[in-house]
Amino acid sequence: MSNANGARWSHRVRLIALGLIVSCSLVLTAAVNYTAGMALNFYAPNLAWIATAAIPSAALIMMIYVALGKWDALGWPRLLPRVRRQAFTLSAIWLLIWMAGFGFASLLAGKWINYATGFPFVAAFIVFGPIGEELLFRGLIFEKARDIWPATALPAVCISTVAFSLHHIALGSAPQGIAAAQLIFTIPMGFVLAVLRERTGSILPGWLLHIVTNLPAIF
Repeated sequence: MSNANGARWSHRVRLIALGLIVSCSLVLTAAVNYTAGMALNFYAPNLAWIATAAIPSAALIMMIYVALGKWDALGWPRLLPRVRRQAFTLSAIWLLIWMAGFGFASLLAGKWINYATGFPFVAAFIVFGPIGEELLFRGLIFEKARDIWPATALPAVCISTVAFSLHHIALGSAPQGIAAAQLIFTIPMGFVLAVLRERTGSILPGWLLHIVTNLPAIF
């Protein structure tokens, strides 16, 4: 096999692998937590809250990420002055847009929208859910896409954003109608988080921004 044919074959294999990872990502969190919840309810009902808190999915994604030899995104972010200013500005703009939109949606609903109550749901919403999603979408998927298209970050940003947005519809945990409406916010949110991942070289800034973004919905 020539070097050119070998390179094309390798590229196809990586594309197929990325497609499979993206497809699995849409249902992975819900499937893992549901299965763990069923097992815990049967064998240890007192521990069933662990599944509700999204700990099983976060743990599994972390194990997959580490098993594949991925460590870079878990490191300390690059915070050179220019990068720090860009990250802060982008995060501030997103939070202003998010709070304005969230407040407007609550005004239309006639009440503050709250869909995370109780310790397990709050833990899932502001700790384990975000870390699992950042590892999966801005970690594994982003890096796989970046390996395929090393010359530009745009494909990685777009693919991780679309997968992140569709994942929220597949979760099915939000009240009817809210999951689809989340696309209005999850698309720009996914874009901002992916850009932060690219600029800082770490998922940590995105994880913190993800937590802050989710905070209003627990009150």
